[in-house]
Amino acid sequence: MAAIAVYNDAGFNAPSGIIAAAGDIWFTNIADHRVGRIRNGSVEFFADPSGAVKLPANIFPGSDGRVWFTSLGSDALGAIDPAAADPASTITTYPLPPGSRPVALKSGPDHRLWFSLRGTDSIGSIDPRAPGPIDTLRVFQSPDIAGPAALFVTTDGLVWWVNSTTDTVGSLNPTTSTVVAIGDLPGSPRAWTQTPDGMLWLTIRDPAGIMCFDPADPAASMRHATDGRLREPDGVWAGVDGAVWFADTAANVIVRYQPGVQGSAGFRLIGGPPEVDGPFDIKAGPDPADGYLWFTNKGGNSIGRIAVAARLN
Repeated sequence: MAAIAVYNDAGFNAPSGIIAAAGDIWFTNIADHRVGRIRNGSVEFFADPSGAVKLPANIFPGSDGRVWFTSLGSDALGAIDPAAADPASTITTYPLPPGSRPVALKSGPDHRLWFSLRGTDSIGSIDPRAPGPIDTLRVFQSPDIAGPAALFVTTDGLVWWVNSTTDTVGSLNPTTSTVVAIGDLPGSPRAWTQTPDGMLWLTIRDPAGIMCFDPADPAASMRHATDGRLREPDGVWAGVDGAVWFADTAANVIVRYQPGVQGSAGFRLIGGPPEVDGPFDIKAGPDPADGYLWFTNKGGNSIGRIAVAARLN
């Protein structure tokens, strides 16, 4: 079995965000304002009949059963019903404050959707289960929120994000509304994941590599690793094999990093064009136990699936 399988379709146009939802793979097609899915090996695309969706960026399943996405170009959130016979007809957009430029979103243990509002230096959330989800909008602002981008919600309900303006990371306790920024990082942070031991991991640039810390004590636990072969790490995910996997957009590789292994020996670079071409986001598939990770080739206009665990040993 090949380590990497590639899905090609003429309809791909800079696929960006990717997620497993409702038993399928869902993605955003940012360059032509559509979302899509891969079901039973077939690729489908869905356009908003009203034309309100512009530049769909990140995508995530909501607690209401719909698949949600940020509409970066129209200051809105969008939702689509994956169970509908015609999913496109169910696309609904929910306007956010003008100029908010929503980027990343995740669902939290409180069942709310959390998202970064890069244009207004704020973090927002809604309850997708409400009859009028946008009526439940909460917006958090603080001097410690600066160009928020990639966002992550931990199992304890804390919201974390990358401050792209200040090269720091921020955290929000929704219960107390307390916002904290963490600086003095070993590089410029990009994307998040969390391993089963509770450690938060971030890809970094300048220098290119990966870092991690214990959210209970970031300063004392922070560590990082770099490798001269890396160029622009981006999306990251924890594999079932105990490794941390990430996409390197400029090096055109998927990287397997083994925590605890020192130096370059800890990094394994896999692939290359055309199988891996401008990879951007990477996530586990519908069944994480099967050991597959899926990734978008934003530059190469395709979606890849890489086999991890025993399949690469």
